[in-house]
Amino acid sequence: MKRLLLFIIIVILLVFQMATEEANEPFEILNRIDSNMTFKNAYVEMDMVINIKKRKIKKVMRSWSEGNSRSFIEFLSPARDKGTKILKTGKIIKIYYPSAERVMRLSGHMLRQSMMGSDMSYEDMTERSKELKEDYTGKMQMDEILDGQKCYVLTLTSKKKKQTYFKRKMWVDKEKYIGLKEELYSKSGKLVKVSKVIEIKLFKNRYYPVEMTMEDKLRKNSSTRIVIKKIDFNIDIPDEMFTERMLLK
Repeated sequence: MKRLLLFIIIVILLVFQMATEEANEPFEILNRIDSNMTFKNAYVEMDMVINIKKRKIKKVMRSWSEGNSRSFIEFLSPARDKGTKILKTGKIIKIYYPSAERVMRLSGHMLRQSMMGSDMSYEDMTERSKELKEDYTGKMQMDEILDGQKCYVLTLTSKKKKQTYFKRKMWVDKEKYIGLKEELYSKSGKLVKVSKVIEIKLFKNRYYPVEMTMEDKLRKNSSTRIVIKKIDFNIDIPDEMFTERMLLK
């Protein structure tokens, strides 16, 4: 009887351990992505091309960033956007509009608004895998081939009823640990956004996406393409760069 009881306890513990490992696996993969994508700091020059129906709008910008925590973006063109600056420190986002000569801090529903007319929101800028682990439960799906690459497929479901993206489905390159595609869904199951990596380059020992697209499915015939023209990793960036003073400079 004692042996039977011991056997049952061992089986229960093994099942619990397997369930725990399965639940943690999606976030272990996300942590690997974070490790690959996170850098001490970087300087980037890029184009953001917004396609809305038959219109095409190209915005040129440059950015300085420190890991995932701080970033400073300056728009260089077109003329109407030149001088617009965005400062992100943690989850706080501030914008300087030269036409109004003032700084605005974004909060609440304003974070879910389109970033400079693109298919991305300001909220999309602030997400990290650590927060995804806190806000979502994860599950592994069957591996798939995407554009010739073997991929892990992950689904994340929100623990909260009020979440901008209630469900996420991700395709992650099994070799490079880069998210190649992500589908974002509302609580009702409606597809809200789709992002996809178009091109990846090797920088010394680091793979990094240099071209990607985002489609807001709630906007008809709309997409945004980001193309990185230049990127320098681990350069010296003064702390002053990530201050409100630089927004006004």
